[in-house]
Amino acid sequence: MAAHLIEKLLAYGVTYLFLKEEDIIYVRNSLLFKLKVDAPDEKGLDFPSIKNLDVPDTLISELEVYIKKHLHLENFECEQLIEDIMADLTPLPSTINQMFWDKYKTSKEDAVKFLYNLNVKANYVQKTKIAQNIKWVSKDGLEVSINLSRPEKDNKEIQKEAKIKSFNYPKCVICLENVGYFGRPNHSIRRTIRVVDLKLNDENWFLQYSPFGYYDEHLIVITNEHKPMEVNRKNTEALFAFLDLFPFYFIGANSDLPITGGSILSHEHFQGGRYTFPLMKAKDVFSLSLKGYEEIKTTYLDFYNSSFKLSSSNKVKLIDLAMKINEAWLSFNDLEGEIISATNGQRHSSLTMIGRKQKDVYELFIILRNNRTNETHPDGIFHAHKKYHHIKREGIGLIEAMGLFILPPRLKRQSLLIEKIIEEDLKKEQYLKLDPELVLFETMINDLRESKENLSLRIKENISDVCKNILLNTSVFKKDENGHKVLERFIKHLEKTL
Repeated sequence: MAAHLIEKLLAYGVTYLFLKEEDIIYVRNSLLFKLKVDAPDEKGLDFPSIKNLDVPDTLISELEVYIKKHLHLENFECEQLIEDIMADLTPLPSTINQMFWDKYKTSKEDAVKFLYNLNVKANYVQKTKIAQNIKWVSKDGLEVSINLSRPEKDNKEIQKEAKIKSFNYPKCVICLENVGYFGRPNHSIRRTIRVVDLKLNDENWFLQYSPFGYYDEHLIVITNEHKPMEVNRKNTEALFAFLDLFPFYFIGANSDLPITGGSILSHEHFQGGRYTFPLMKAKDVFSLSLKGYEEIKTTYLDFYNSSFKLSSSNKVKLIDLAMKINEAWLSFNDLEGEIISATNGQRHSSLTMIGRKQKDVYELFIILRNNRTNETHPDGIFHAHKKYHHIKREGIGLIEAMGLFILPPRLKRQSLLIEKIIEEDLKKEQYLKLDPELVLFETMINDLRESKENLSLRIKENISDVCKNILLNTSVFKKDENGHKVLERFIKHLEKTL
């Protein structure tokens, strides 16, 4: 069985992963050793069915069954061995890098298609798992996704990870040193990831695709050097340099502060891909004619958070204005609007910036962020308020800020339980036995008790309303009369700094 499986894997490598004929014996011997097989299958590599595989899932399943049954490895160790075997079939990073840039010379689209497909075929981008995510569009135009591609960890796994010795290698989960890393129970396996080197304004970066993409061709652009995220001119120029290299992708930089930023603030990076977010479809509320920047179309957007949009074919002037807005926001204080830019030397204000290119015109979306807390809102004044934490408590990074909510997988299970509660008229003491966390959904459950019709749809609508309210929470200029006055004061402040 194993010898036969090895030949199927080699055939897969030849068909999809550029395994060369002169390397087959070498790779075969490596697989024989890893799977503890004495001799190869003499029938060779003739497997017509291999040509019909969009993803390696069936081969991975066969490997998993064999490894657990005959090598007696479980869970993480089994996953390590599978990824190590797939890495044997996949070209080295230097080869992939050369192939990518050779293709780029004739077609940028072909180059990224090559890299993305290779990461799928190598079992790094989990395409099948991504397809399992539950997605819908709300009546307000927001997009909601319950992320099932990354499984939740149970308490036993969490407790086990807590006992694992801490290492300082790699420094974080997106460092370049992750390429080819075997992983450990508290650090992801990266044996099959393949990246490409980028030069963005004379600084070394690299591009990789996300294994659990939240949208089409979800990619991450990362500095080679492990350094903290920062909103500054140099990084903004790098963002635009990326757009010149790949004008069909958007690219965005999270805020560089906790609560308002992404999950990894310790390492400078962007997120991008091929997607049009709700923010990008937002209409203009009004336009600004800013002194010295009249050629740049500057508008304030009709969206749930506080967002500006800059459009121009002159990227240098556009970057200049973006930095002026950053400077103005970092020095803007408004007690009536609860906006304080810093306290005791600790900065609270920052920007989330997203760029894209529409033919010859650059567009930059700027979302104003502030991470200040107080007694009423200890998790953040401009963050998801406590009554919405049953849906999402984590930081609202650039993906959610653009109107695509990535919600935890527990919500699938909890939504089904809520349906059961309504259909069977379960009392509070009864449903808390099913899941004690449902105490956080008490208001939602009581609202849904009005009717048993269209429960699944109504639960989704309830979740969607929470997502909308979370974005409204993050808005630094509220959608009321006082918020409009605070916005007007900020614009006057901005005009004074030009």
